[in-house]
Amino acid sequence: MFLKATLASLGLLAATSLAAPSIEGTTRLNTFEKRDVASTLAARLSRGASIIFPQDAHWQHVTERWTKYLAPSFQVAVEPAVEADVVAIKIQNGILINMGQIDHVVVDKATGIATVGGGTVYEQIINATYAAGREMSRLGSPCQGMMINLSPAVGSCPCVGVLGATLGGGHGRLQGLHGMTIDSLRRLRVVLANGKAINVSQHDNADLFWGIRGAGQNYGIVVEADFQTVPQVAHGLLYDVEMQFADEKLEQVLELMNQQIRAAFPPGLAVNIVFGANTTTLKPVIFINFVYAGSQSDGQRWSAPLKQLGPLLFVENIYNWSELPFKTASGLIAAQCLKYGFKNTYSLNLATFDTATMRSVYTSWGNFLAANPNVNASTLLFEVFGQQAVRAAPDKGSA
Repeated sequence: MFLKATLASLGLLAATSLAAPSIEGTTRLNTFEKRDVASTLAARLSRGASIIFPQDAHWQHVTERWTKYLAPSFQVAVEPAVEADVVAIKIQNGILINMGQIDHVVVDKATGIATVGGGTVYEQIINATYAAGREMSRLGSPCQGMMINLSPAVGSCPCVGVLGATLGGGHGRLQGLHGMTIDSLRRLRVVLANGKAINVSQHDNADLFWGIRGAGQNYGIVVEADFQTVPQVAHGLLYDVEMQFADEKLEQVLELMNQQIRAAFPPGLAVNIVFGANTTTLKPVIFINFVYAGSQSDGQRWSAPLKQLGPLLFVENIYNWSELPFKTASGLIAAQCLKYGFKNTYSLNLATFDTATMRSVYTSWGNFLAANPNVNASTLLFEVFGQQAVRAAPDKGSA
């Protein structure tokens, strides 16, 4: 167990009755840096907050990121426990603020409003809303590899932070039904750079509410937010199909997808086409993850044409909303929650698939795998989501 002690025990607070945060590495608090933090920042934090330094055993856990690629550096990390802690923290020379302790989720069954803390991850809000018989637009792209999407890419494993993903827009499987995640946003509690905590909504600081939905990472730290949820579609059940196709079927698969995109692509349908790798042979493979929010019989109207192409694998499942992130795509999405590898993602938008270009991409992908066998866990991901509710939202309604 890593060493913890309260400031009161160190004699750094005159009044022992005051609540004091935990400070790690207290046996090494003889450095000027630690004495300075202890005498200034720590005195303003609540008992539940923690201050961690690079030499401490808990440092890697607190500063751990999904990817080490271009990771920032910090001299001290703070784990706030309540809003007042975030207000008290002044960022100087690189302080990491880990919001993980502020992860509450409360669903008001009468209004359908879900109130979430700034450190809440998607697994927590999915479980809470599902238990309340509610749902909301959620993200749908696996968090690995290279992502080339029919909508802007955002990370989405069950371990992704709700607010971090939401403030960039929040595309996902149910966006055709419910819009982007920012369309469900009703209120935010934001700590500004001057340390002031304010409410942000259509009625309070409306200009900031406009800007924060879509460009929200630039304006402050969100410590809490309210989302409007809706009753579950099809009792929260989703029809899932896992498919694999032989290389020569690529053009047929893409032409069929183009036909469905140009036709009345249903709002509850989400299709992920993945160029992956056989980790044994290092040959490229074509996977499809098909998820339909509705009955199996309705979903099969759209999966049947793909089945008629003769896939190597065609496995149908019925999952509820809370288990989908862990079981869909054969569990590979949740597996990508593993932190601290070297990962990087890129994205772009496409209207439809150009089959000749995609064949060239697939061939290049195979050559890349052969030349670089250690990248076999990478993927190229093409996401196709419904657009109905997204297009229904006013263009000037948010940033």
